[in-house]
Amino acid sequence: MVLPRPLIVFTFTLSLACAQELVTLDKIEVQETYSTLEERKENSISKRIIKSEELAQYGDLNALEMLKRTAGVSISEGKKKGAPGKGYTKVLIDGEEVSVSSKRRSSPLEQISPDMIERIEIMSNGSAEYTAEAMGGIVNIILKKPKSDGLAIAKITAGAYGDSPMGTLFAQYEKKEGKVSYLINGTYSDTQKNETTLTDSNTLGIISTQDGEDKSRARSFSLNGKVIYTANRQSKYAFDGTLGRNDDRVDTHDTTITSGTVIRNIDERNNAEGTFYVAKLLGDHHIGQSMIADWKLITHERSQEGQKSSLDSISSREIYQEDTSLFRIFGGNANLSYAMNEHFFKTGMEYRHLKQRDEVQTVENGVNTTLPSDNVTMDQDKYAVYVQDEWSMGEKAVLTPGLRYEKIDRDYGVVSAIDYFAPSVHFLYRLTSEDNVRASVAKTVKLPRLDEISSSVNSSLDDNDINNPDITGNPSLKEESALSYELRLEHYFTDKGIVSLNTFYRNIEDKIEKLTTLESTRYVERPYNAGEAQLWGVELEVKKSLATLLNGLGIWGNATVQNSTLENTQTGFNGVIGETPDYLLNIGLDHAYAPYRLTYGAAYRYNGGFEDPIDQSGIVKSQKGYGVLDLYATKRLDSTFKLSLNLKNITSTTIETTSAGYSGGVLNVYQVDKLNSDPQILLTLEGKW
Repeated sequence: MVLPRPLIVFTFTLSLACAQELVTLDKIEVQETYSTLEERKENSISKRIIKSEELAQYGDLNALEMLKRTAGVSISEGKKKGAPGKGYTKVLIDGEEVSVSSKRRSSPLEQISPDMIERIEIMSNGSAEYTAEAMGGIVNIILKKPKSDGLAIAKITAGAYGDSPMGTLFAQYEKKEGKVSYLINGTYSDTQKNETTLTDSNTLGIISTQDGEDKSRARSFSLNGKVIYTANRQSKYAFDGTLGRNDDRVDTHDTTITSGTVIRNIDERNNAEGTFYVAKLLGDHHIGQSMIADWKLITHERSQEGQKSSLDSISSREIYQEDTSLFRIFGGNANLSYAMNEHFFKTGMEYRHLKQRDEVQTVENGVNTTLPSDNVTMDQDKYAVYVQDEWSMGEKAVLTPGLRYEKIDRDYGVVSAIDYFAPSVHFLYRLTSEDNVRASVAKTVKLPRLDEISSSVNSSLDDNDINNPDITGNPSLKEESALSYELRLEHYFTDKGIVSLNTFYRNIEDKIEKLTTLESTRYVERPYNAGEAQLWGVELEVKKSLATLLNGLGIWGNATVQNSTLENTQTGFNGVIGETPDYLLNIGLDHAYAPYRLTYGAAYRYNGGFEDPIDQSGIVKSQKGYGVLDLYATKRLDSTFKLSLNLKNITSTTIETTSAGYSGGVLNVYQVDKLNSDPQILLTLEGKW
C-alpha cells in the first residue's frame, strides 16, 4: 500500500523536530481537520499533545510553571529548586536540546512566556529520531509560528504575590505576504516575591531556630522572530531567532537563635545578569512524491554574571563571591524521510559542539580564597546518526523499530570518549476505532551535565547546612543507561475526550545520585554513580466532557504513582532513588457559560512528597506532601478584548523538608526547613486585531 502524499507529509512533519519548524502546505490542509487528540490517536509513537490554551489559562508566568501540570513531570521545590524530573526528563524547545538548569542560576525555561508557546508534546519513552538522552521521557515545547494573513496581539498582566507587585507585557504580530510569512513577539516580565523560611535544627544536642526572609525581584525581556520563505511547493526556508535578557536580585536576612541568644545575623545579596540568544537556519525540500529532506543549522549561547555577598554582623565574617558562566552550542543536522509501500523510513545525522566555562572568585574577610579548580573550561562534541521505520502491518497495527548511535567526546581537563547504540521499538495496535494498545521498549541514557562534572563550587556562603550545602561536580562521573518498558491503553471518547492508563518499568545502571557529606566544617553536595536502580509505576490520564450533566462542563486530570529501588553491590547498600515523589496528581474542572461568554475553572496540583531511607553518606531525607489550588475566570468583552482573573496558590502552600545526618549510627544533626509561600492574584487584559 502506497501512502497518499498528504498523509506522508502529515506523519513526517509531526514526527521530526526540524519539520516542526517549517509547516508545509500539505500539513496545513490536513491539520485543519485534525484535533490534537486525533493526532495523538493516529501517531505511531505514543505522544501526549497539550495546546498552550489548556495550560496558559491558569495564569502560569513561564514554561517551567506550565510543566508542573503535565503528567509524570516532577520539579524539585522548596529551599532547593531544580529542573524537571531531577534532570531525567529531556526538555526540547522546537526539537532542540537546551540547558534546563544550572547549579548557580535560573533555568532558561523561566524566560519563555506561555504566550510564545503553540503546544507541548510529551513522549514518555525514547525513539531513534530524537536524542538517546530520553530517560524519563521527552518534553518538546513548540513555539508559535506565523499562520495568519495579519494578526496583532497585545496582552498586559498586573497582580501581586502576597503584597509584592508583579506584571508582564506581551505583544505579537504575524503576517503573510506572498511567499514570505513572519512573526515577531516580545515579552517583558517583572516579578517580585517576599518569602519566609523557618529552620529548626538539632546539632549534637544544640537546638537552634533560624528565621529567614527572601525578597526577590526578577526582570526579563525576550524578543522572538520567525521568517519563512516558500520558494515553491517543493522547498521552504526559514530563519528563527530569539534574544533575551534577565536581571535577578535576591536579598536574604537570616537570624539564628540558640538558647535565647542570637548566634548568627546574616544579610546576603545575590545578583545576576544574563543574556541568551538562539539563531536557526532551516530548509525543507520535497523530492518527488515520496521523499522529504530537511536540514538545520543552529547556534545558541547563554551567559550569566553574578555576585553573591554575605555579612554576619555577629562574627563580622564577610564573604564575597563573583561568578561568570558561559554555555554555548553550535551545530547542525540533516534528515531524510521516504515512503515505500507499507514502510515509512526516516534517517538522519546530527552534530553539536558544546562549550561551558565557569569562573569563580571568592574573597573572605579581604583574603582571596579562590581555588584553581573553581575556574573550569569544558568542551563537548556530539555526533549522532539514526534510522527508523514506521511499518504499517495491515489496517490495525503499526510497528516502529529504530536504532540510534551517539558518540560523545569531552575535554574538561580530562579527555574522555563515550559511544553507545540506543535501539527502540514502538508498537501500536488499534483494538477498535476508539481504543489503542501501545507497547514500547527503548534503551536510553543520561549523560552527566557539564555542571555535574565541573569542579567549580557554588558556595552557599554563611547559609551552609545539611539542606543548603555547597554544590560542586564530580569529574569521575559516568553516564547512566537504562532499558525502559511501557504498556499503554487508550480510549478515545466521541466527544473528543480520552482516558489513558500507562504502566512503566526502568532498569537503570550506574544511577547518578546527589550525596551530601560534611567536609571539614561545610556540607558539600556532589553527584555519584550510586549503583543499579529500578523505577516502576502507573500513570492515569483523563479528559472528558460532562455536557450531559451541564452544558460546557469538562474535567481533566492525570496521576502518577511510582516506586523505586537502588542497590550498590560493591558496598552492599540497599535503598531507593532519592527525592522521588511517591505520587503526583493534577486535576482540573472547567465550565464555559456561553450566554455570558464566560469561562471559569479550578486546578489542583498535589505532590505526594518522599520519605527516603538512609543514603550512602548517612543522611535520611524526607519531604511532606503539599497541594496547590488555582482558580481562574475569563470573560470575552467583545470580538477584540477579553479579561482574565487568576487566583494562584490560594492554599498558601508550605513546603517542609527534613534531613537527619548519622555517623557510625549516631544522630549528629536533625534539621527541618519550612518554605512558606503566598497567594497570587493576576488580572490580564488581552486584545486581538
